[in-house]
Formats: sequence, C-alpha cells, structure tokens
Amino acid sequence: MSDRGWQYSLLQAIGKRTEVLAELYPRAYVVFLAGFALLGYACLLLFPLLVVAGMTGIYHALAASPGVAWLPLLVWVFVTGICGLASYRLFQCRPLLPRGVVLDRQQAPALFQLVDDTRAHYACPATDRIVITGEYQLDIVNTPVSIPPFWSTRSLLVGLPLLQCLSTTRFQCALARRLGQSSRRSNRLLNWLYTLRSTWPRYHEMAAGADPGHLVVRALFSIYAPVYTVLSTAAARLDELQADSYAMELFSDEDVLDAITTDVIYRLYLREKYWPAINKLRGQDAVTVPETQVRMAKILHAGLQAGTVKEWIERAMSAEQQWDDPWPLLVRRLENIGHAQALMNADTVEPAATGYLAISAGKLEVALAEPPAQIPQLPAWSLQVERLHQVLQSAIRNRLPRLRNLLHTSPSPGER
Repeated sequence: MSDRGWQYSLLQAIGKRTEVLAELYPRAYVVFLAGFALLGYACLLLFPLLVVAGMTGIYHALAASPGVAWLPLLVWVFVTGICGLASYRLFQCRPLLPRGVVLDRQQAPALFQLVDDTRAHYACPATDRIVITGEYQLDIVNTPVSIPPFWSTRSLLVGLPLLQCLSTTRFQCALARRLGQSSRRSNRLLNWLYTLRSTWPRYHEMAAGADPGHLVVRALFSIYAPVYTVLSTAAARLDELQADSYAMELFSDEDVLDAITTDVIYRLYLREKYWPAINKLRGQDAVTVPETQVRMAKILHAGLQAGTVKEWIERAMSAEQQWDDPWPLLVRRLENIGHAQALMNADTVEPAATGYLAISAGKLEVALAEPPAQIPQLPAWSLQVERLHQVLQSAIRNRLPRLRNLLHTSPSPGER
C-alpha cells in the first residue's frame, strides 16, 4: 500500500495491532476475523432483511387490536417500499471480472491440461477462466455473480512475467500450491477467510454510475474491503504456509525449496527495486510505464544476476515482516517445510511460457499494453449453464481415449 495520508496511517495502526492479537491469542483472532467476515454478508443483506422486517411490521400493524395501527403501518410501508426498490437494484448489480487477456484452450492447451491434472489431484473446484495479466502473480479470484456471494466465477490469474521468469518445474510447483490451497481439504475456516480477501474488493471495484444500488455497495465496501484486507493479513500468512505444504505432495523437498526461495527473491526485488523505480518513472514520464511493466521479466533477470542472488537471499533471510504483506517471511516458510537454508538453482532451462503457451508472448505483451476493459458478471443461471457445458466437455474429453481403446481392442466378428 502506498502512503495515502490519514487513511494509510489508520490502516497501519489497525494492521500492527492485529498482528499482536494474532500472535498472542491466535484462536481469539480467528474467531474475531470470522465475525468481521460475516459483517460483510450483513452489509450485502441489509436491505433484503429490512424488507422482511417491514413486511412483518405491516402484518402486525394490520393485526393490531382494536383497530389498524395507521402510523406504524405507513412507516413500515415506506420502509418496505424503499428497501424493496434498493434490494431489487442490488440483486441486479454485477461485480466486474478481473482484467486481463482471457485464454481459450486452443491458445494454451498444455496450460489447460496442467491445470486440469493438478486440480484433479487436489479435488479442488473447477476454474471457469484462465486470465493472463501483466503482473507477477498466480492467484485465484472468486468474483460473485450477484450481490449475495452465493455463486462465484473462479478466475485463475497467471502473470505473464511469472511465466517468463519461472522454469517449468517452478511454475508447476507454484500452481500446485495455489490449487491445493483452494481444495479446502483442511483448514477450511482459514481458506474461507483468505478467499474473501479477493471477493470483497470486487464489490468496491464495480463500475461507477448513478444507480443507487451500485452507489450503496461501492460506498460500503470502499471502507469495509480495505479494513478486512488489513485484518486478514495474519490469516493469509497462515494459509500461505498451508499452501507450501500442499506442494510437497507432488514435488520433492528440493524442488519446493527452490520454488519458494525463487518466488520470495523475485517478490522482494520487485518491492524494493522495481516498483520504486516504476513509481519514480511514472512521475517523470507516465507514457513509458505500461511498456516497462510488460517487460518486467527482462528487468528481473537483468537485476538478479548470478553474483547478486546470494546477496538477495541473505537479505530475504534477515528481512522483517511487513505489516501489510500477506506472504510469510522466507525463514518461516523454510521452517514450515523442514529446512533451514534457502536454495535457488541457476536458470538453465527455458521458461514456463515457452512450453505452456501456444500463443506467442509478444502478442500477449501487445494485448497487455492495452488490456480489454473489465466486463460484468453473467447472471447466475447463465453461469450455471456455462459450468454444466464445461463439465460435459471435460467428461467427454476424458472418456474419448478410453472409448477408442475399447474399440481397438474389441474382437472382430470372425474371432468370436
């Protein structure tokens, strides 16, 4: 987070006090955070609940003895009418999907297959869309279909710089930990709290407009979403440690150790060197910033030469935890997987982008320089139909090889 005056100072104070609470009283912290998470649902369901309360009030006013209570009746009719209109508009709101280049299977068949295979191992929910972004990231974002987050679209955000920086094994390990994290086989409460970190900001980022439903939701979550993000940072670190453990199911200790160290070093370099330089450049010449962001991978490789990797590892091992950083320290992540020393092998193989993208990285860079505008969600029923179509397609693809084998191995009429 950048310095934004008193808002930043307030969030910083909240974050530091929350860290103390999470360290001294971890169970009390999780219970408190769960209650605060439910407050977000209460904000979304406030007007519908007032409609129910208004209808109850109207009934009691009509059934009052000895006659109709006209004043309470008029008040409840007014409240029910206003809240009913607001609820109707709220249920029509569609949070925006994450921005980026949406891939189809023909553009990245190997990547889609890798996601399918990894997801099958961890038995995690299906991914509705794979989106290439210009950031160094690998995240799963749940975008609610409507105001009550009963259904969501799951977007797997894959940063092009990450694909260009990580080797195939490192990328597979990063994907395994992220999909394993979303499987919710254990620590469901922490994972739910972690998932809401990407859900609540979607309401705040809805398109601005004069619609009162949009205005109410955006106003509420412009305050609630940043506070929840700060309060849930300690919980996010615990869930990231669990994600590292999930990666150990598919990869060796050395591969996971190398992937964790590499990811930490890249993120540390971006935070301490890359983004400060970009912010300084933005103040001098904002026109060149988009091109510089797209070429993040080249800058990372140039900045992390073989002679400086050791220095960055030492810096990462002695770093202090930032109050707004959801990633645990490298020392803590290594202890979590049973290691004390970091390991970052030299890059001697092609990046993951070469093997997993059928579309050229150059075309993606051009598209990311001016990414498509964010689009609103589909209605709930359309999303369910689309998911059913994807499930049927996946089932057919999985059954076809088996059917072909049966046809080839079945005896001919003359052999029977």
